[in-house]
Amino acid sequence: MKLFRLMGQVHLWLGLVVGVQVMLWLVSGLIMVLWDIETVRGEHLRHDVQEAEIDWAEDALPLADVLATQTSPVTDATTGWLAGEPVWRLTTEDGPAMVDARTGADLTPVSEDLARQIALFRYAGNGGLIAQDRLDNPPREAGLGVPAWRFEFGPEDPATFYINSQTGELRAVRTTLWRVYDFFWGLHIMDWDTRENFNSWWIKMFAAVSIVFGLAGVVLTFYRLKWMMPRKKRG
Repeated sequence: MKLFRLMGQVHLWLGLVVGVQVMLWLVSGLIMVLWDIETVRGEHLRHDVQEAEIDWAEDALPLADVLATQTSPVTDATTGWLAGEPVWRLTTEDGPAMVDARTGADLTPVSEDLARQIALFRYAGNGGLIAQDRLDNPPREAGLGVPAWRFEFGPEDPATFYINSQTGELRAVRTTLWRVYDFFWGLHIMDWDTRENFNSWWIKMFAAVSIVFGLAGVVLTFYRLKWMMPRKKRG
């Protein structure tokens, strides 16, 4: 009887403490399994980069010529494509750099016109470009720590494209669905700020308390079932 009362008190007070968070875990977990992660990330709204054939020996500048124009030592060089055009991507001691593989023109930092070409080239939705701006301090959803170009598409298939101003990379595609998912993800991992730390003391503590809450409920259920069972009459 004393154990039953103790478990009843434990279950009651823990229910008040963790009940809301347990419900948020259940609701946010449901939200996060309703859509494929590819849909959440807007993969259907971006074209894949199709690398066309190019004769780097005939159509493009030799790497030696490209390196000769750089004022900072180059530690790495690779070929690539940007808005359908071939480029040399360089890693220098001063940071990343891009050079037009045909003309040798310096493409870093990415200009507004080039960024717009990249965004239009990659957008696969049915809407149109409705707004654009350059952000010195991109928001958290951009996933960038450097200045970025932001392009808004809509009204059909609305999406926000974030393009790295240094590399021309399409860093992120954000939609209303992604923002809803992101909100519930923050609730689920109890990181309401960065949405990245799923190993915080908050979630560890609430998870441990929730286990105690559940065990108390098991004990209460066991005692209730025991009392409900008919007792044998003594002869």
